[in-house]
Amino acid sequence: MKIVCRGCGNGVELVDRVGFRDLCPDCSAYLHSCVQCRLYVKDRCTEPQAEKVRDPGAGNYCDWFQAGVEGSSPDDPGKRSGRSEAEELWRKLKGKS
Repeated sequence: MKIVCRGCGNGVELVDRVGFRDLCPDCSAYLHSCVQCRLYVKDRCTEPQAEKVRDPGAGNYCDWFQAGVEGSSPDDPGKRSGRSEAEELWRKLKGKS
């Protein structure tokens, strides 16, 4: 399973599942956190039964956590932002890729 860290944008390859205290090897952001979850869309949790979390970037023990696997949905935390895609396209057009 591969996810993209919301902290630094780098891909993180996981063998099995995201552990409660797993960290991104590049930026040390928690991987089992709200911002890394597929259910966390537009700065809020879409799971109605989940408890409110004070710091969505901090590691947590949420039972509803679903790792935002790369390419799993349009609102996937691992999906690149439209701005980064546009910047990459611009670099290609300018020949700086």
